[in-house]
Amino acid sequence: MPMTGRNAVADPNMKNFEQRLARIDKIHKAGGAFESSGTLGRAYFDATRPRRRRGVSLRALAFLFAAALLFKAAILAQLGQDGYAERVAALANGSVFEQAGAWVLQADPATLKLAGFIQPILR
Repeated sequence: MPMTGRNAVADPNMKNFEQRLARIDKIHKAGGAFESSGTLGRAYFDATRPRRRRGVSLRALAFLFAAALLFKAAILAQLGQDGYAERVAALANGSVFEQAGAWVLQADPATLKLAGFIQPILR
């Protein structure tokens, strides 16, 4: 009949097993791992796995578009339609980059509507 409780004689194999488990837990907590020699470990598979390419998210594009629209509307509200149109026309007569800027900054219906909401706040 096996003895149980504190008075039981400890199995030396169990004590050795508990020590090995404690050592493994300590190594794992420190960030280490065991790999048998001659096997392909996790480092091999992580290095050969193709990296997932992240494209530009739609949220980032929408945020950029909204920021550009708000920027255009704020300038339009500050300068007024005539002053804004003069500056865009001056850009349209410049270099290729300035012409591209004039195309982007031209007043569209959304910009005009947003500038109508912003103008009372700025003045």
